[in-house]
Order: sequence, then C-alpha cells, then structure tokens
Amino acid sequence: MPRATLIKDNDNERDYQIPSGRIITLVYDDMDYSISFKENDQPIGDEFRFIDESIDEDGCGDGERYLLARMFSPVPASGLGRAALEFFIDMTGATIYARSHDGIVRDDGSNLTGDAPIFVGKMQDEGLIEEYNI
Repeated sequence: MPRATLIKDNDNERDYQIPSGRIITLVYDDMDYSISFKENDQPIGDEFRFIDESIDEDGCGDGERYLLARMFSPVPASGLGRAALEFFIDMTGATIYARSHDGIVRDDGSNLTGDAPIFVGKMQDEGLIEEYNI
C-alpha cells in the first residue's frame, strides 16, 4: 500500500508528499473532528470526519473513541487515508473504529461503500482502526 511522506508539521496542518510527487496539506479541525485536504492552499476533495458517539445530554463526550463517519481521500491509493487516520490519532490521542460492512445506509455517513471495506480492513490489520464491537 502506498505511503504519503510527512514533510512538514505545523500543529493542526501537515504537509505530505504522495508517491506522484504532489504535496498535499492535511488540516485538522478540532471543532468538527475532521481532516480536510488542500493543495497549493486550495481545498481539494472531501474529508475524513469522526464522531464521538459518547456525547451526553449536555453535549460532552469522553473523546476517547471516535467513529469514522466519512472517509474521502482526494487522491485514492496515495497513502493520504492512512496519513489522515494517523494525524487524527496524534491530535486527539483517541482510538478510531468503523462500522461493519452491513449494507445499511446511515444518515451520519458511516456506512462503508466503494473501496471503503478494503481500506478499513487494511487499517484494522495495521492497528489504526479498531473492530466495531459496540
């Protein structure tokens, strides 16, 4: 599986060089728990979004375990997905889990489509994503 190489770390932004030579910036947003992507300071693609499902009635969560709700890399098979997961873990100290591939479409976007089941399986093998066992 291709790897993106970290070349610059600026707190909530990290620059990665992907195998094609392009430089992609990953941006961590601590307000909505997401990782978005930029190239040449312009947004590209969609995002990786994480949900703290432990939120209580006061709007507080424990921040220890997050559901991977959306995972869209602007350059598939480039190592950016792995980089986004590692970045989120580094920023939050949390663990990540994904729902099983059960064919159910969910409003939060956490259902696995396209290549997502394969990606999640590989990331589980590498220990970046936990099994869904709630």
